[in-house]
Amino acid sequence: MLTRMAHFPHPHAKLRAPRLCFTAGESISFSVQGKETQGTLQAVSTTGGSARILRPLSPGGLAEISLHLSTGRVSALVEFLRPRPQGRFFEQAFRFVAFGDDDYARFHRSLQMLRAG
Repeated sequence: MLTRMAHFPHPHAKLRAPRLCFTAGESISFSVQGKETQGTLQAVSTTGGSARILRPLSPGGLAEISLHLSTGRVSALVEFLRPRPQGRFFEQAFRFVAFGDDDYARFHRSLQMLRAG
């Protein structure tokens, strides 16, 4: 369970957050009402991201995610956006709703390291 939810990402309507795409297959898991859904992280930004999963999740639904990044495990609360079919998989988009303090720091350190190369 997430604790100390201190950071709430605020997207800028006219400015799209830079995306980082993954080809190495970073793992991600979604916990929706106690059920785990595993996937592969496709892209991430400061405001959200997308993952490849086998079954789509309902738009507007909330879940806790767990990302395994270079700086460690990061958990956050996300809202699902509309999934898109991709062959036998789905690209499930999500936006970040809230992070705990430590998770927020680890997430941003990972993004900085990935952008640096």
